[in-house]
Amino acid sequence: MPKRVDHDQRKREIAEALYRIASAQSLQAVTLRAVAAEAGISMNLVQYYFQTKEEMLRFAWRRMVELSGERAADGVGHALRTGDERAVVRAYLSGVLPSDERSRMLCAVQIAYFAVDVTRGRQDPDEEALLPHLVRALAEQLRKAQAGDRVPADVDPGLEADALAAMAAGLVTGILVDAYTAEQAMAIVDYRLDRLFSAA
Repeated sequence: MPKRVDHDQRKREIAEALYRIASAQSLQAVTLRAVAAEAGISMNLVQYYFQTKEEMLRFAWRRMVELSGERAADGVGHALRTGDERAVVRAYLSGVLPSDERSRMLCAVQIAYFAVDVTRGRQDPDEEALLPHLVRALAEQLRKAQAGDRVPADVDPGLEADALAAMAAGLVTGILVDAYTAEQAMAIVDYRLDRLFSAA
């Protein structure tokens, strides 16, 4: 009986090969042929799933969004159960920062996509943006903390969430170029949150 092929798993394996190339080189180095060689499969098989490089890149980005959510889910879920908004905000921010080789690779790939967007002058409309999700989640927690007098009433939750997300994005880059360790980056996060949540 012929072996049943898990098509979703095969597409994820192709995306992983793309990530390895993009993190080590750039998205410009990504081609159907290069990904096939990296994945150890034929060019024809890659083309069976993705007829063009653009189609493959869009799938890989959507998979990246899923992986980013999965990476933060455990920490955020635990923090949500505590009912402590500061802990939840911290969990969201720490979930963004690379803490091991796997997350370093994924963050490097995200930056590779952003580099293409910068050159293009806009984000690909077919690629779901990650930052707005983070900003909305942070703003929601800050509003809850304000309602409980744990964050000052004069703080703008939307702007503060934007500022925290921008800080996290900068820390990601800092970690990837070894300007900060993961521990130093989290110390910066804690410094900011201590002042935000203790000022009420």
